[in-house]
Order: sequence, then structure tokens, then C-alpha cells
Amino acid sequence: MDIPELRQYGQLAREDKLNMAAEKDPGYSIVEYMRGHSGYKCGYCKSSDTNFSHGMWAHRMAVGDYQALIDRGWRRSGKYCYKPTMDKTCCPMYTIKCDALEIKLSKSQKKVLKRMNRYLSYGGRKECGTPEMDSTGAVGENEEYVKPKSEAKFDVSSFSLPKSSAIPEQRLQMSNTKSDSNEASAGSKPKASEATSALSPSKDSPNSNQDGRKNVSQGIGPDASRPPCRKAKVIRQERREAKLAKRALESLGRGESPMETKVSKQSNTEKSLEDFLYEPLPANPVHNLEPWQPGNGPEQGYGSFHHQYWMDGRLIAVGVLDILPHCVSSVYLYYDPEYSFLSLGTYASLRELALVRELQRRIAPLKWYYMGFYIHSCLKMRYKGKYKPSFLLCPETYEWIPIELATPKLDKAKYCRLNDNVSAVDVNGLVDINKILVLHNRNLVRYGDYQSHFADDDEEEEVKEYASLVGAKSAYTLFLCRS
Repeated sequence: MDIPELRQYGQLAREDKLNMAAEKDPGYSIVEYMRGHSGYKCGYCKSSDTNFSHGMWAHRMAVGDYQALIDRGWRRSGKYCYKPTMDKTCCPMYTIKCDALEIKLSKSQKKVLKRMNRYLSYGGRKECGTPEMDSTGAVGENEEYVKPKSEAKFDVSSFSLPKSSAIPEQRLQMSNTKSDSNEASAGSKPKASEATSALSPSKDSPNSNQDGRKNVSQGIGPDASRPPCRKAKVIRQERREAKLAKRALESLGRGESPMETKVSKQSNTEKSLEDFLYEPLPANPVHNLEPWQPGNGPEQGYGSFHHQYWMDGRLIAVGVLDILPHCVSSVYLYYDPEYSFLSLGTYASLRELALVRELQRRIAPLKWYYMGFYIHSCLKMRYKGKYKPSFLLCPETYEWIPIELATPKLDKAKYCRLNDNVSAVDVNGLVDINKILVLHNRNLVRYGDYQSHFADDDEEEEVKEYASLVGAKSAYTLFLCRS
């Protein structure tokens, strides 16, 4: 597929563009809806069959489309995307996000940062009280995961958009059947290189080499006008030296010896998240912690990435992150339990918040930190509400409500409409299913045309259910697999 043609089609096909970043997204999304949503075991109350959700398999997923889905209560686990049936499931899961630019650190969060600084500086394992519940819930167990009822039924690995025209309606013509049949042999399975992660950066993106990494010259980066990226420890060292030099000059101006100057704390200025994270360490700290990021990381695109933490050359934690047009979405964190006394879940969340703030300086709309689901009925999952300011997604209007206004309602009922405005409605709830893009036998058509030839009444009800769950914004851009 020629990338410029694919990008042009993606721009024209999106009738409600998310933002500038999504407009430039050359990808397209192929999903397979799984209607069955019988009860599963709940990871929170441990009930055996009271966890209900809707699901779909993402054969491909563009980051702009996934941004729209999580803003409608969806969540992914690998390639499987699921949306809790809020009014039916035992423990309703409300999507939660935090405004990273306005983050207000709590006392316990500051303690976690100070504890890490002390450990790096002087060593020792003295714990300051009981660590907060980490974002993984339990080590090695992703409690938010919902197991799909069945695996994907369709093989769309060889599908590509027709090249004949950049106009969407002209592209919605049956592909050359003969060439399609030659491309996919009977019983073939996608190769490992083709079945890439649903949110991985595209290997077909411009300026990429064969292994998917961008060809960026050393010291230039994606923007030649910006300085090259530097390691965090180099930046910390420069800040420490600058601070010491400033203090020395001030002491000399007072006629004092720089070696005898006592460091006084500034009480009028509240320390920022970065002040805590980059607190100067001693000249020879006992431990060295490095949040490692690859050279082809977020600066070079959106997608799914691993945020690694190395302690004295030993990998101690890995955070799985989705970098999306509006946010950094925390998917999962796993860590070495030997270092649990450092509250690595909380520490990693604060590091990820700092990453959002860093990215926002280059990408204005990217200011949110998504923490997955907030489960008010599960006491050990309420820690997510301590990141302020945070907002919960109303399950009926899909508008964001400050958590301080939402939790009193959740104290009274597990499931409730969070939006007090009785006249507010789901603005993306009305979907013309005839306009839905359907992928049938690797041919792209509108559902209205597909329905007249293939669909029955039961299938129409299923497509209506799918449309109501993904909303108009996604229903008109996702390619829905049908048999």
C-alpha cells in the first residue's frame, strides 16, 4: 500500500477528526465485534460469574481511533478491546484520567518520591509506613483484564485498501476478486511480522527503515531546530552543578566561604513534580536508577511503548504505555517484588505523569494521564482517585466529571449517571448504521450496501449494538469485519 495514498484516504474518510495528530495518522483500524458477553470471574469482588462486558478484537488499530474508544469507556488488553457493561456488571469500572499539567502531589506521593531519593543517595530499606497500593493491584496479576470469549475468526492480514482512487465513495468498490484469492491461500495464518501489536508504531511510516525504526540523524531528531535529546542523569548533573555554582556566588557576595554556606529551604515556592523527581543526589550515590527509553520512542510517533526502570544495571520494573493524541494511557506495570518497599507502582505513575508534561511541551493537546478504570466499590482500587485533579467518565453522557463530584454519588450506588445535567445526552450516540464501513471477504463496503445482499435481522441488531457502544465518531472510521 502506498503510504501517501493511504494517508489521503484516512484524512477524507474521517468525518469527525479528533485533532491535528489524528488527521495525520496514516493508519486505519479493523475490528471484529464479539457480541457474547456472559458473566466472567471478577478480579475485584472475586465473584465467579458476575463480570459482564462487551468485546471486540482489534486486528489493526490506529491511535486516533483508540483515543476515541477509550474516551467512550473502552480499554485494551493486548489486541482484545473491552467495554464493561456498567449497569449490569458487579463492580462498575469508570474510566479515569488526570490533568498532568495541574497535578497536585499528596503527602503520601511526596513521601514515595523522597523515599526513592533517600534510597538512591544512601541505600538501606527503611520503610516510611505502609506503601500505597501499586497500580498493578497484585504483582503479576492484571485485574482489569477480561478474557475474550473466543479468539478472532477472521484473517485480514493480507487486506489493503484499493489504490484506484483517493475518494472514499470510489474506494468503496469491490476489490479485484481474482487478485484477492491469489494473495491468501486456504488455511493460511498471518506471519509474526504481520500480526503486529494493535497499537504498535507502523513499520510503513515515512522515514522508517526495514525494522520499523525511524532514520533520524544523531543530534537532529524529528525537528532540526530543537536540541538533541540528552539522558536524564546528564540533565540532573547539570542542574546540580548550576545550583551549587549559584549558591557559591551568593555566599561570596555576602563575604562568606562557599564551603561554610548552609543550604536554606525556600518556603514560599511549592516544589513541582519535576523538583522531586530530579532532586540532586550526592556526588557518589549508593544506587543508580535509570528510566530507560529507546531512541525511537514517543518523540518519533504514537503507539505502544515499554518504560523500563533499571537499578544499578538490573531491570526492576517495566511500564506498558500507549502514547495517544490526547494522552499517555497506562496499560500495565510489573515489577520485581524485591523492590516493593519503594512503592514502585506509585513512583512509576508519577514518572509517567512527568512524561505527559514533557510531551505536552511539544504536543499541545497531549495533557492527560489515563489510569485505566476506577472501581469505587473496591476499596483497594480507590488509590487512583488520589491523583488530583482527576475526572471520571459518565457512562451515559460520556462527559468528564470531577471525581470530587462523582464519588458522593458512587457512595450511594455502584452504578449511576455521574452527570447532573438532566438534559445532557450522548452526542455521539446516534449512528446511521448504513454509513458504517464493513470489511466483507476483504472487500470494503458501506453497511447499507452489505445489508441489502447479505445481512439478516439478527445481524442488524448486532451491528446496532456495536454502533451504540463505539459511538458515531468511531463507527464511521473503524472497518467492521463481517462474514
